[in-house]
Amino acid sequence: MKRITKKIWHKFFINENGAVSVYLIIIALLLLLFNAVLIDYARILIAERQTEEAAKAALRSTMSAYNTSLQDKGLFALDGNQGEAETIFREVFQKNLSTGEGEHFDFLGLKPVDSEISLNINLERSLANKDILKYQILEEMKYKAPVEVGEAVIKNFLSVAEQVEQASDYAKLAKKLNDYAKDREKELDEAEKLLKEAKEILDNMSGRVQPESVRSNYPKVSVTYDIFYYHDRYKREMELIEEAERDNGNTDGDDEGNDDEVDVEELRRDTTQFKRESLSLLEDLINETTVVVSKLQDALDLIESAERTNNEMRETINNHESSSDYDNAKSISEDLEESTIGDNTDGSLEDYIYPEEMFTNLKETVEQALRKITNGSNIENNALLNKLSREFRPDVQSDFETRAKRNILGHVEDVKEYHGDGLSKVEKALEILADGRKDYIDNKDAIEEEEDKADEGMEDTKNQLDDIQDQIESLEGAMSDTQLLAELGQIASEYGEAIAANNKEFSMEDRNDTAEEALTFIDILFKNLGDLLLTARDEVYINEYILMRFKSHDFSVNGSAAYAYENNQVEYIIYGLESYGANYFAALSEIFAVRFAINLAAGFMRPEARGFGPFIWAYALGYAFTRTSTDLGNITRGRAIELFPGKSLPTMDYKDHLRLFLFAHLEGGKFQRLMAVLDNETGKDLRESPTYVTAEATATVKLWFLPQVINMLESTNVINGRVEGNEFFIEKEVNFSY
Repeated sequence: MKRITKKIWHKFFINENGAVSVYLIIIALLLLLFNAVLIDYARILIAERQTEEAAKAALRSTMSAYNTSLQDKGLFALDGNQGEAETIFREVFQKNLSTGEGEHFDFLGLKPVDSEISLNINLERSLANKDILKYQILEEMKYKAPVEVGEAVIKNFLSVAEQVEQASDYAKLAKKLNDYAKDREKELDEAEKLLKEAKEILDNMSGRVQPESVRSNYPKVSVTYDIFYYHDRYKREMELIEEAERDNGNTDGDDEGNDDEVDVEELRRDTTQFKRESLSLLEDLINETTVVVSKLQDALDLIESAERTNNEMRETINNHESSSDYDNAKSISEDLEESTIGDNTDGSLEDYIYPEEMFTNLKETVEQALRKITNGSNIENNALLNKLSREFRPDVQSDFETRAKRNILGHVEDVKEYHGDGLSKVEKALEILADGRKDYIDNKDAIEEEEDKADEGMEDTKNQLDDIQDQIESLEGAMSDTQLLAELGQIASEYGEAIAANNKEFSMEDRNDTAEEALTFIDILFKNLGDLLLTARDEVYINEYILMRFKSHDFSVNGSAAYAYENNQVEYIIYGLESYGANYFAALSEIFAVRFAINLAAGFMRPEARGFGPFIWAYALGYAFTRTSTDLGNITRGRAIELFPGKSLPTMDYKDHLRLFLFAHLEGGKFQRLMAVLDNETGKDLRESPTYVTAEATATVKLWFLPQVINMLESTNVINGRVEGNEFFIEKEVNFSY
């Protein structure tokens, strides 16, 4: 055996005879093996490409079955369910793998693997996905939307940003000041009334304490000087009465002789009447003076309260900070090339404030009047009430026993002096009050006239809206339309978050409150417009899509159809109100707010709006309400109106205002309502409307030569697939989205 082995070793490895042949055979064998592997490798690569192309073609064919109703709205989604889509995919995939019938050599021999063909329609990426729907809308509108028109309208509107901002800023301050001023003026009116009542009482007292020349016939007493003139006579008669009484006692009641000389009864009647009327006069003066004191004290309290209100008004102006809501809107707007409201209103808010000196002087004067009249805890010896109640009256009550004649004269003259001093102080206080309030008083009629105009304009607008509301409520078809809106609301809720109605209501009862409500809405509108246009155009595209694809109120439609959902789809998307005609009515309410704010700015800028601050505010309100009533009437007739009063261009119509309101209502489920309207219009549930599909498909190709080598290559990731027996499995995943 050893010998045979050695012989073979020598024959093939040592002996050089035939070595070249052996070498060539080995090389040829290796080349054959290499070529065999290359052939299968090439077949696999071709099969991979054909499998992928077949899968893509199958998926394209599947996705070509899009919903035509949605396509009419510029949207694309697969029409069909998972099973239908998968059936189409399988069928087309299998046909695209086949080379067709005929006698020819099938180089690949590709066959589908039925158990490994699947399709996923990815419902999480349906049109009910807000991001997906927004993306499709943006793609649609980038090429088809007249976005430039919408942007032009918005930029024209933003051109009045500075004027409206100033009007809003002024109006908010003026309303606060006006509210304060009403309280302050009410208090000062009441204080003035009390001062006038006190003066009237003091004036009435003058005829009893002032005249020295007027004298009554004893024993009558009508003026304080009567007490001085006749108190000596009174004392003498009292003495005579006492003497007569003593004499009567000495004569045991026989007084006939004395009666001839002194009529005691007459003396008693006279003295009793004199004392009674003297005391009555003093009591009346004391009571009236007490009333004066009370009125002066109440007036002083009211003046101090008005002063505190006046100080709060000053602090309101000093602490006021302008809103930043308009910053972005102004930064991207074009100048109106118009004066601002500041040309008419600079410093006018200061007119609401009374100078501190007025209150200081007024209080001091009223306090001086009180010191001359009162008998309070800080009583002065020279006070009128003190003189009357503590000195004059006690002397009369004591029958002038404790006072000399000159003291009675002193009482009378002091009463005259203190009364005169008190009256003059009250008159001075009224003068100070009248001088300090002169501008208010002088402008009172003009202010009230403008306020009446404002009330009339507001009432006209309210009546217009009420007439529309009454018409809506009287028309037939409301029940079915309301039911449809409720169904849409439910669908919208199913598409996303809880839906909130967006409409802004305005009171239309108080002119100042209505103005504040309207301007608050306008502040939000300008802020949203400025923020969005400064950062992105996406919202513009989406809003223009809504306006282009859905119906807004058509003023040529009459009757119940005019207020139905079918004629107010855009309005429903904005507001989401679920009752017949309510969304159109909400749009008109907000048009009122927009027009009022712009007209208020225009009112401030008119030449007539000059002068006293409260008049400027009243005039601007009157102009704004009156002009807004006219604008609203034109809008509801389908007419365009001037953006800014007095400027013929640009103009805005009803639809242009809706463009603004789409920005004003960014939240509250607007996008979900858009989905609900699409659902209703197309009859297609967006949750069942996929836009992205993933498919997995597997095909096999038979290996002609060395499966083991191909398997080894697959394990090194040189090729993708798997080897089972003599078959190579090609797995492909393809994706498609609209």
